Amino acid sequence: MENNRFTRRNFIKLGAAAGGAAIAGPGLVATAFANRHPHPRPTSLKYLDRNMYRKNTNVIAHFDPGGEREAKMQLMAIGSRRFMFMRGDVIDITDPLKPVMFNPKAYVGNQVQLAYNRKLGKWILMTGAGIAGTFSTPKAPHGKYDDPSMIQQNINQKGLRGVRFYDASDPAKIVPLSQWSCDQGDPKREVQTGSGTHRNYYDGGQYAYLDTAPDNTFTRMESSVRYYCNCIQIIDVSDPTQPKFVANWWVPGQREEEEDAYKKWREYGDKESWTTLHGPMYVPKKVEDGGKYGYSAYGAFGMMIHDLSDIRNPKLIGRHYPKMKLGSLPFHTVDIVRLDRGFVITNPEVLNPDCNEPYQPLRVVDVRDPTKPREIAQLPVPVPPADAPYRTFCDKRGRFGSHNPPHMKAPGKADPNFTVYSFFNAGIQMFDIKDPAKPRNIGYFIPPQPGDLDDYLSYPRDAGAVFVEWDRKLMWAGTGTGLYCVTSPSLGKPVLEPMPVREWTLAGLNAGHA
Repeated sequence: MENNRFTRRNFIKLGAAAGGAAIAGPGLVATAFANRHPHPRPTSLKYLDRNMYRKNTNVIAHFDPGGEREAKMQLMAIGSRRFMFMRGDVIDITDPLKPVMFNPKAYVGNQVQLAYNRKLGKWILMTGAGIAGTFSTPKAPHGKYDDPSMIQQNINQKGLRGVRFYDASDPAKIVPLSQWSCDQGDPKREVQTGSGTHRNYYDGGQYAYLDTAPDNTFTRMESSVRYYCNCIQIIDVSDPTQPKFVANWWVPGQREEEEDAYKKWREYGDKESWTTLHGPMYVPKKVEDGGKYGYSAYGAFGMMIHDLSDIRNPKLIGRHYPKMKLGSLPFHTVDIVRLDRGFVITNPEVLNPDCNEPYQPLRVVDVRDPTKPREIAQLPVPVPPADAPYRTFCDKRGRFGSHNPPHMKAPGKADPNFTVYSFFNAGIQMFDIKDPAKPRNIGYFIPPQPGDLDDYLSYPRDAGAVFVEWDRKLMWAGTGTGLYCVTSPSLGKPVLEPMPVREWTLAGLNAGHA
């Protein structure tokens, strides 16, 4: 396996120059652990809130009422027809007022990436497969640290640890093409090594960018909720029937044999920090088309910018690594669609219910100089509706905090002054970013909570994802009570008729698909 990575000395030097130290003294004492059971406060609701709340929004359609739809979404277009891929299903959203199931259980995998490959003249679908978490239980509140058998279960877990490729050109008949195991072994093996994948990126070009621990040595994951710590993997998928390895890049210290580098981490030994790529690396312009940079959300290690001029040797050139409160997943995703305005937005993911950890902010980061990313603002913290039975979302049961921005691959150009995020129990929250140094919260859609209070796993992720059709001014909110189509005057007048996609969010994306 090739060791394509930044050197430890240069990583430490760059981390310090980019706003944080890559070395520290003794590890911090953990204060809270990610878990899967509630920690209600004295002021917490004693029931789940079945009400819907709206500000500056309108709901125009509701697909699969009561169904669990808080999943990542991808869209393809054939002429004026549009199809949404999520949860293994293909949903026809050509008429946004009447979304219909088109092809249920059409493919395997929830880590959905879909793009048109112009050279092949095909829509290619990539989905991911990974190992289970080592989440806490009432008997093991510190997860893998209290119950090492969880680690052994990870090591012995059967099945693919990688990605699957499909030909999705005919959404009525999704055709399997190949599988890729991230440890580069035979993907048909019963037991593979490493973590598999969690979040990935594929733009229809020559390369795919995976979020993976490539083998069983990547175990310097401080957080109790996982055993493996992931890094960046790049594979060549110019022929999706035969993916090929290109490169791995990781933070020195992530592997077991890198003890000296590990001990120099700011996060060393704290047993809580998310010392892993959450990913994926987003590449705004295909490398083969002259694209040069990749942007990654690397958990507690911050946001990273890599130079991909030599695709086999990614070079770390910029890092935003601010001082952070211990807890949560501080860098979950990087939204790259407004690079023409000189900034990206990073967001965290809350891990604990009932605000049993510090709130982590969404950050606006100036990247006009990619070697010196600079934070210029934080998005405001959402507050509950005036008529809600709680004064803070911490008192509404479930998780409160951001999860996903609209996906970077979408029809139409992203609105330069508007964005929206899924916020778990706060629904989807909209922001005015006309002045990126002074973002404003301008509205929301909060769906009814799903599930049963006695079954925590049935309700904590109320709103997990949002997808925006920028050209039709439509927001699709993936929630625990179904898929909602939402509009807002702040986004613009919606187009409710079928229409072909004339351009996509990123330059060169899905070119020639019509």
